[in-house]
Amino acid sequence: MDSLIETLKNLGPGRLAMMLLTFFGLLIFFIFIAVRSSAPSLTLLYGGLSSTDATEMAAKLENAGVTYSLSEDGTKISVPHKDVAKSRLLLAQEGLPHQGSMGYEIFDQKQSFGATSFQQNINALRALEGELARTISTIDQVKGARVHLVLPTRELFSREQQPASASVFLNLRNSAGIGQEQVQAIQHLVASAVPQLKPSRVAIIDQGGNLLARGEDDSDASATARNSADLRQTYELRLTRSIEDMVGRIVGYGKVRANVTADMNFDTVTQNKESYDPDQQVVRSTQTVEDNSADNSGATNSTVAVQNNLPGLPNNASSTTPGGSKTARNEETTNYEIGKTVENMVRESGSVQKLSIAVLVDGSYVTDTAAQKPKDAKADWQAPKKYMPRTKDELDQISTLVKSAVGYDEKRGDKVEVVNMPFAESDTYDTPLKDDTLFGFAKADLLGVAETLTLSVVAVLIILLVLRPLAVHFAVSTRNAIASAQDDQSLLPGSQQQQLPGSPVTGMLGGPQSQSELESMIDMSSVEGKVKASSVQKISELVTNHPNETVSVIRQWMSQEG
Repeated sequence: MDSLIETLKNLGPGRLAMMLLTFFGLLIFFIFIAVRSSAPSLTLLYGGLSSTDATEMAAKLENAGVTYSLSEDGTKISVPHKDVAKSRLLLAQEGLPHQGSMGYEIFDQKQSFGATSFQQNINALRALEGELARTISTIDQVKGARVHLVLPTRELFSREQQPASASVFLNLRNSAGIGQEQVQAIQHLVASAVPQLKPSRVAIIDQGGNLLARGEDDSDASATARNSADLRQTYELRLTRSIEDMVGRIVGYGKVRANVTADMNFDTVTQNKESYDPDQQVVRSTQTVEDNSADNSGATNSTVAVQNNLPGLPNNASSTTPGGSKTARNEETTNYEIGKTVENMVRESGSVQKLSIAVLVDGSYVTDTAAQKPKDAKADWQAPKKYMPRTKDELDQISTLVKSAVGYDEKRGDKVEVVNMPFAESDTYDTPLKDDTLFGFAKADLLGVAETLTLSVVAVLIILLVLRPLAVHFAVSTRNAIASAQDDQSLLPGSQQQQLPGSPVTGMLGGPQSQSELESMIDMSSVEGKVKASSVQKISELVTNHPNETVSVIRQWMSQEG
């Protein structure tokens, strides 16, 4: 024990401090490995959570005694793999996660007896907003959504009512965004669920602050202009893809580029036309009027007397002579219907007025047979290829195909230009598809195994390269110190100590003295007594290999003698 203390003293304070720091570092390292190895592997339970959902879910799992881990941003929660199903059932029983929105389940909660109509209206509005947000979130491109509804109430003694409006916030999954058709679908979805709400009164923005729908009336000129631009762009892209796909099959994919510019008319025209044809006459109605009249008043004799004028007398008839007049009138009216044509024409917007198409085609590349092989060329040298432009017949055929594909109309003023020019060379690399698995295992699991193996290898290296040399150094130092001390005692003049069998010095200097050992004893004039030649040789080796320890022993002797 004393020799160990002496050895530690000889190391000095600097070495002792480094040894202590190394010891505590190794201790902490092994504790970390033990804790990391004993910790269970966690599996993602839910992701993309709101702060409210994450807090409630963490509290429920903690009360249930389930080990969980919450990410730094508070949007992901993980549990041990064996507790995934149990945790989801537990949280589903509590209605979690509800994405921070409350739907119609708000009415499942117990309502206070004194709830006012204002509170009930607010709850109904919250429920409607929550249900719409959940429905919109089911779209593939939408990660999350929030809906705000404005349903103004009609004031008393007021005839006018403010129209309803809505605003929708979309949290998209990627930066590509969504198309205009999906934006319009969301507008109609919200408008159909809210009474007296028009789709044009629904404003939509994304998480980047980009305005997807203004939420203004249909009469807005800017909205009409945007729709027109989208229609024109869609039409141009469709023609471009059609041209490149068709021509690419002839000259090769990647060797053709097309650009289409369409001049379109988006005016909506309503035309009412009414024309008459005089050659088409049809009798509509005929009216005939016939009128016949007769005057039978007769002539009398020239004798005028009272008796001739008395009625009812027999002599009156015989004295009357026939006379009078007759009248007949026939009238016929015929009505004719002239042929009439009534035409109502409504021309939808988006008619094409002119097309301008530019097609760029690459030439062909053939091996240059005139090229000579360089002297320092490698064994796999191949002759370079040279560019060959396409013939005029080929360009004319490509132009004819393009005209047929886009519906070329010369009267409309359409133009098609096909140009043959060499394309610039560019280095292309095939980008492999990303795969989350490696050798059939998930990369996350393999990373965990690799981390554990690395820590284990580091621990073994520390044991072999740090702890083992330190232990060997301490053992050798202690053994040398003990051997030196015992050898020094045996070399002292007048030393009459008898070594016991099995002692360290006996093991170092040999067993009990025998006849063969006495023969190997030598007499030293400078030292009284007899020692073995092998012991002298060992002492010489110790002094040569450990000069610092030898100096320390000599200093101890000098201090003891002093």
